[in-house]
Amino acid sequence: MEDWKAGFRAELRAIEIATADAAASVLPDLLRRLRHHQAELDGPALLTLYRRWRIRRLARAVADARWQVEQGRLARSGGLDPRR
Repeated sequence: MEDWKAGFRAELRAIEIATADAAASVLPDLLRRLRHHQAELDGPALLTLYRRWRIRRLARAVADARWQVEQGRLARSGGLDPRR
């Protein structure tokens, strides 16, 4: 039974690390796109509404990517955050 649990934990750890690597590779592009929309907030009202919505969505995506990167860092060091 313990062998199964150890294998399962190792698999979860590998998944966390792979997810963190993927999030880390996407994070610079997300930040660039977020800055782009924040810089061009002025303009026609319809575009302003779209950009505000897009800024909120991109800000959430950046926060999620940063959290995933942190989880990968924890997984590499041997610990996992149980808040999933």
